[in-house]
Amino acid sequence: MTTRLTAAVQRQAADVFQVGREDHFDFMSAEFSELYDRSSRTLFQHPVWLHHLYRTLAPAVGAEPLVLTVRAPDGRLLAVLPLVRRRSGIVRRVEFADLGVSDYAAPVLDREHGDAVLRDRTVSEAIRAAVGPVDLLRVDKVLGSPNQVAALVGARQTVRHPYAGHSIPLPASFEAWRKERDPDFIRHIDGKRKRIGRRKRVLELRELTEPDEIDEAFARMREFRRARFADRRAIDLMQDPRYFEFYRQVAHHGALHGGPGSTTVLTINRETVAVSFGLCDDERDLFVLIGYDFDQWRNYSLGLVIVEELIAVSIAHDKRFHDLTVGHEDYKAAFGAVPTPVYSVRRPETMVGRAAKVAADRNVAARQLAKRALAYHAEHLKGRTPREALGLVRRQPAD
Repeated sequence: MTTRLTAAVQRQAADVFQVGREDHFDFMSAEFSELYDRSSRTLFQHPVWLHHLYRTLAPAVGAEPLVLTVRAPDGRLLAVLPLVRRRSGIVRRVEFADLGVSDYAAPVLDREHGDAVLRDRTVSEAIRAAVGPVDLLRVDKVLGSPNQVAALVGARQTVRHPYAGHSIPLPASFEAWRKERDPDFIRHIDGKRKRIGRRKRVLELRELTEPDEIDEAFARMREFRRARFADRRAIDLMQDPRYFEFYRQVAHHGALHGGPGSTTVLTINRETVAVSFGLCDDERDLFVLIGYDFDQWRNYSLGLVIVEELIAVSIAHDKRFHDLTVGHEDYKAAFGAVPTPVYSVRRPETMVGRAAKVAADRNVAARQLAKRALAYHAEHLKGRTPREALGLVRRQPAD
């Protein structure tokens, strides 16, 4: 179903491009699959990912679909901008179809005709009309450059995030990749592998192809992550049944139909000690979720070991990149990941929207300050409270 636009804007845009609102757009359709293949986008805009996000996750979390399309005069699909409408208190928000599960946001834009679409100002005007009443339009996690998104939605405000995307360029062989790494880092992983291999323990990485196996592995991963996130006082979406079901459906589709979801387990003597879920295509493997048995194997760096195992598989499959996605963790650089800037595009339309943008920016700044304080505490205070570290109180000796 296509929403009718303001008549004047529709007449202007129809001369070159047809901008429409198709909230019930079929992301599993042949036309979207063909656009995806000839477009600039990321794996988080894959047809399967968006299909399950709109069908399963969006209604579960109360997000209304808002899908904008740009077509040629003959009806050929040239661009799709997947959005959702959500209300936070009195604030009417339109945001990218992310919902907390997508690390990169990008329009699905035809490579050949994309520049012409972006240059046509009537397209952004028609998109603005199609969005309808809104206080704040916000597209987060835009990788590399915000210009395409800003041009499409007519936004002037872009902000660079303090974190980055991290993708590892892969050489032709695993040996060549290892030679490029810091020798101390490689010795650290080799030492952990040697410890794991004692007592004739066998380490094995295996991709799952059966839904029942995936269900069992996802349940294990959720348990692995529960304790780790509790220790960090962080929120884990895998503990939320709505998000768990979304990831599970994408994983099932990947096993039954060849992608993009891929579920892998790391076993020691056939016992699952780590589970990884990611997305993949012919060029890249993308890291989404991981959980490992920290309680039993806390001194064996299972997180680093499984990442190296996955990189070895990517190289063996002739992938060009292994993508560790967003963040600023030191381990990503150690694996050879190259940082790419990530941006937020904002378009406040009302005083309420401008106030909401300021409040959101302050909240982000506060979270960043808290994270830096916790990191400092962990690195420098070594288990002491800040008051103990400053000598304000004396730590009592253990019994």
